[in-house]
Amino acid sequence: SFQGTCIGSSGINAEYGEAWKQFTAAIHIDEKCCSALEARSIVNLQMGHLFGAFCDINTAVNLNPTSTMLTNRGVIQQYMKDPTNAMSDFQQAIAADPKYSLAYFNAANLYFNMRIFEKALRYYDLAVIHSKDDEGAVLNRAIAKVLLKDYEGALVDFDAAIKLNPFAAHSYFNRGNLHLTMGQNALAEEDYRKALSLQPNDSSSYSQLAVALGRQFKKVEALDNYKLAIKLNER
Repeated sequence: SFQGTCIGSSGINAEYGEAWKQFTAAIHIDEKCCSALEARSIVNLQMGHLFGAFCDINTAVNLNPTSTMLTNRGVIQQYMKDPTNAMSDFQQAIAADPKYSLAYFNAANLYFNMRIFEKALRYYDLAVIHSKDDEGAVLNRAIAKVLLKDYEGALVDFDAAIKLNPFAAHSYFNRGNLHLTMGQNALAEEDYRKALSLQPNDSSSYSQLAVALGRQFKKVEALDNYKLAIKLNER
């Protein structure tokens, strides 16, 4: 998932509408107020108004082309299904500030979504170099390494991501999947159980736990977990 100030849950509600009005009022007072333009672009994005979001962030970029503004415009252009211009913005952001990790991270995510995993890995590396505690970059780099079949390297990154945030169920789930791939079924079982302790109603974790149990010939428990996965999926 993308990591940036533009990202969040979508949907129109009263809070977004009120925020939009406040930022619009600020822009009416000062039409060159970049912070208000950037903020309104974020609100527009949350409400699904992609064109409005782009217009606001584009104006802000023209007024003040910082690495943050360029990166946010790139993220919006990804939402608008314009990967070429999105990547151009990320590259411009990197040129403006070669230490801005979020630009590398979003460029990596774009390459990842385009299934160019070697380039994605290179940019995740750069994101981590400039922000070593960025859990998202470390975790996504681990997934890229799995897809490139660097399982040992991926395991190191999954361990690091969990150390950075030991309460993220998806990190244990992903590491469990890697353990399964590597034939480490008992370790996979341990990770799926930890994921379920953090996110108890996740059907995918129950399903994968069943696989790990089945490979250890714990057939009755495996069947019970399959049934739980199916029951949760039926809700």
